[in-house]
Amino acid sequence: MENKERQIRDLEKKIDLAESVIDVQYENIGEVIFAAEAEKKESSLASGILREIDEIDDEVNSERERINNILNAVERADEIEAIRKSLTEKIRSIEKDNISNYETIGRASFEAFKAGELPSDKYADIFSEIVKTMVKIDDHEAEATRLEDKTDQLGLFDKMKSGARKIYLKNAVNGYYRQLQRQYKKAGANICHSELVMNLEAESVEKAMTPFRENLEGLEKLEKEDQELTSETEKLQGNLEGLGVQSNAVKTVNDIEKHINKLYLARKDKQREAGQLIFLNQKDVLARSSKVKVILKEIRNEKDVITESREEIERCKAEIEIEKHNREIKALNRKINGFEEKISSYSQEADQLKEKIQQAEQNIKKLETSSGNGEEENG
Repeated sequence: MENKERQIRDLEKKIDLAESVIDVQYENIGEVIFAAEAEKKESSLASGILREIDEIDDEVNSERERINNILNAVERADEIEAIRKSLTEKIRSIEKDNISNYETIGRASFEAFKAGELPSDKYADIFSEIVKTMVKIDDHEAEATRLEDKTDQLGLFDKMKSGARKIYLKNAVNGYYRQLQRQYKKAGANICHSELVMNLEAESVEKAMTPFRENLEGLEKLEKEDQELTSETEKLQGNLEGLGVQSNAVKTVNDIEKHINKLYLARKDKQREAGQLIFLNQKDVLARSSKVKVILKEIRNEKDVITESREEIERCKAEIEIEKHNREIKALNRKINGFEEKISSYSQEADQLKEKIQQAEQNIKKLETSSGNGEEENG
């Protein structure tokens, strides 16, 4: 029986395989007839199903195009982000360079102001702090010169005092020069960020301003480019929203891919449906092509395999059933034989009991006879 059961399992696997092959062949028929001429498709019983397949293909293509548009937009957005990052670095570099130009512009402007090349009414306030610092420097340097001139005439104690004073004056002057650098820078910044930058009369100042002006032109171009990129980014964001991207483009693409996979499965179902319809109507106009005929023959062969396998399974099941009943009959026969042996044993015991009863009855008769004779003799 185990061999028969194993044979049934093998036959069931064979049926499953044949059914899978038939499903694939139905799909193949659907694919073949889908590529047929439009007139034949329209006159076929499968025309409605084929139109549904066509609609599924259109939707798949549309979804694929949507994915491409999303990926292109995201790729361009990444490119823009990289470009804007580079622009930001360039802008910061130029701004830093312009800040370093402030001192040169301030110094050149002050020298031109001292030379009378710039009108005092426009620049006096800007250079007022510089003038005060320059006066302090001049005063301290003049005092240091006077002390140096008198050194030979002084006594030891006065020389020590004079030396200490000169050290103080030297340190103060150095501090004022550092302060002066900051004031030049501040003056240059004030000039560069006011209307004065547009009307500098001194040629030396114009020359000092040349790098600053070139940087301004460069900044203007970079900022304009940045604005254009910002505008493009906003447009891309609008496009992405129109393509269904809410926040995460990767998630949206994954969702679309899942939908496309469902469409592919639906398309396969429709192909099988069309193939089954053609198999049931083999006189259909689309069943006449050589490719379809070959597939139909293969399907018939597989169906024959299924029929034969199922018949064989039924035979195996019948044989298993017969074998099962035979085993039951044998078991019953064994029981019957057992009962017969017990009956025979019981019959023998009954015969033995009968013999014992007969012997007992004879013994009783002997006893009665013996008892009767005794009474006669006594009388």
